[in-house]
Amino acid sequence: MNDKLNTKNLVLPSKLYKAYWLGRYVERVDSVARALLSALHSLKHLNSEEPLMSLADSLGIKFTKHEKFLEEILHGDIPSSILYAVRNMRTNAIGLGIERLVRESNILVIAVEEKPDLQKIDEVIKHANDVIASINNMGRVINEEIAPPEIPEDKRQKQTRHQQQHQQ
Repeated sequence: MNDKLNTKNLVLPSKLYKAYWLGRYVERVDSVARALLSALHSLKHLNSEEPLMSLADSLGIKFTKHEKFLEEILHGDIPSSILYAVRNMRTNAIGLGIERLVRESNILVIAVEEKPDLQKIDEVIKHANDVIASINNMGRVINEEIAPPEIPEDKRQKQTRHQQQHQQ
């Protein structure tokens, strides 16, 4: 069985819906993990919790102390947590029925489910880096499996005169 989604299969509304939400959850995990990593570096090097508090505020998470916030953002059962997003991402990957996407999403869930010692900032930084590496792999697999094919230069539609005028 060919695991690749072809254009014919992608036209199904249910597949498009799942592909759309898969991409949205991948973007969410990536952006939250990168923002968290930046805030963790501030905590470590500048000894400032301000970026963590700001991130908590932007995600609608009450900030009391950084360990509690880290638990919520990493593993909380709330829509703004990374674990919540990767589980929803996996559900959509399963719905697409592409084995490589399911495998990569399972790897990502396992990476997120690991529980670093939240009092050891270096462990949490390593954990965030692992999540980012896994989400990058997921993005690569998405591009390989469901990205539209490249159209050769000689087959591309030429720009209209109107389009050319607006580029100048």
